Amino acid sequence: MKKTLLLSAAILLTPTWVMAETLQEAFETHRAMYGKDHTFTWQGKEYSTNHPEELEARVEPTQGNATALLELAKAENKKAASAGYEWKLTRGLLKNAEAAIKEGEYQRALNLAAQAKYHARIGIEQHAYAEKNWQLSVPQ
Repeated sequence: MKKTLLLSAAILLTPTWVMAETLQEAFETHRAMYGKDHTFTWQGKEYSTNHPEELEARVEPTQGNATALLELAKAENKKAASAGYEWKLTRGLLKNAEAAIKEGEYQRALNLAAQAKYHARIGIEQHAYAEKNWQLSVPQ
């Protein structure tokens, strides 16, 4: 009984990033705890808590770069929409990014386009999850 209690206490006190079984779990834990721009080690390798889209937005804030990222975001959102998993807020982000480009606010446009691309990517991931796990939505 005493060994069970000690083992249970050790498990409860073990940091979640030590118990993470996958890179995705470790990423999500560290992102939640430290936000972006944090580096963590998982299985002996270093990783960043930045989303790929955040890294894409870290270019020189020019009209060309903002327009290019906006076009990538639109293409990604088109894929999500064709799968039926477009998020409602993504279109607004795309429109706001277009407006920011017209106003010459290229860094703002890059950030908005990156957010839109992120949401589109997650929509596509939702679709893939739903396709793989459709049986979970069937009533018992």
